[in-house]
Amino acid sequence: MIIDVHAHLGHDVVFDEEQSEEQLIAGYKEHRIDGAIVQPYICRPYLEDTRQIHNRIYELTKSKDKRFWGMASINPHFRPEDYDKEATRCIKELGFVGLKITPIAHAVHPSSRDALHTFEIARALKVPLMIHTGAGVPFSDPISVTGALESFKDVIVVLAHAGSEMHNQQATYIAKKYDNVYLEPSWVGVLGVEKMIKQVGCGKILFSSDSISNIPVEMAKYKSLIKNQGDLEKIFATNAISVYNLDV
Repeated sequence: MIIDVHAHLGHDVVFDEEQSEEQLIAGYKEHRIDGAIVQPYICRPYLEDTRQIHNRIYELTKSKDKRFWGMASINPHFRPEDYDKEATRCIKELGFVGLKITPIAHAVHPSSRDALHTFEIARALKVPLMIHTGAGVPFSDPISVTGALESFKDVIVVLAHAGSEMHNQQATYIAKKYDNVYLEPSWVGVLGVEKMIKQVGCGKILFSSDSISNIPVEMAKYKSLIKNQGDLEKIFATNAISVYNLDV
């Protein structure tokens, strides 16, 4: 089984990218991916736009072609009551399995006051919080998350892109230091991923593509580095099922 923990739907107004339901389903069929956790591309910073893309993801989770779960991405600078209402709706009513912060797009430091509120809601709703790291320093430097981690050691945190190619050493250091931190190393080169595996082990790494076009590359990285089938299964599916409490 293979589960992609970081997929996108919709149009991204920051990076001007787009991905449709049809593209996701076709891509996962082509590459034999069993399921994916789908989050919005960054929409316009309005609550109604955020609700609309979450509703699209919810409809996708009903698909009979592939297994999909939703992840909510809500601007941390929304009024707290609006953030709370939409996050609760996504988790409690739509069945989403996590929350996401994207510092480079949300213009938020991951240990700032508004971001800390996001940690509080993740704690209250008992779901993991994924945080984009890598592109967009200084806010997206993995070290920026440490302030929040000191106060929220009971919230599972997934470092998306694991600091990417430039900052994966920081991400690896954090994952070693904090038991509640996991790494999602999409876009990290083979050498960086190899060091992560050696330093934190396969039990802390989650498979992700971030983009349909990146699936073959990400799969090849792990298959070239890991020969033990049990370790591959951890990265490709078992860790995701455990971290996100997925019903498979």
